[in-house]
Amino acid sequence: KEAQRKSCVLLKNARVDDKIMLPLEPGVKIYSENLDEKLLKQYGGTPVFAPDEADIAILRLKAPYQKIGNGFLERMFHQGDLDFKSPEKDRILEIMDAMPTIVDIYLDRPAVIPDISRKAAALIGSFNASDDVLLDILYGKFNPVGKLPFEIPSSMEAVEAQREDVPSDSKNPLYPYGFGLQY
Repeated sequence: KEAQRKSCVLLKNARVDDKIMLPLEPGVKIYSENLDEKLLKQYGGTPVFAPDEADIAILRLKAPYQKIGNGFLERMFHQGDLDFKSPEKDRILEIMDAMPTIVDIYLDRPAVIPDISRKAAALIGSFNASDDVLLDILYGKFNPVGKLPFEIPSSMEAVEAQREDVPSDSKNPLYPYGFGLQY
């Protein structure tokens, strides 16, 4: 768990209503997706089941991918475009338009997320971290110290124009290699 905590990367922590979004305070009504609600209660959050009942949202997402082929390696590795497509992207942005939203994105590969980054109140890149590890960071029980092991590109065009064998050469990356904030 210590390794998971240290690997999480705080990419954004915006000011919402004259207060920095993270760390969270107990008692906030939270709409969440892909997060254990019982565990959220233990940290002091108040889970709600509809976005219109919440003060904030927490969305746990996975970097986008497409299933291509049925071979052995194709089943082991995610591949295809790195950006979210509609209707999923529209659904995510609609929630983010309705309330301050914390996004945790599982980065098993880079993701093209400029719209999500722009609208997120807080953004965390994680690497298959458990719910309790994420909540430790969201509630300030652990100060995020992780740094990106690759850059987060700004567009699919930038991805397509970069060299395949160089980890950090896309044009104007959204978040550069080694980026990471702390509280």
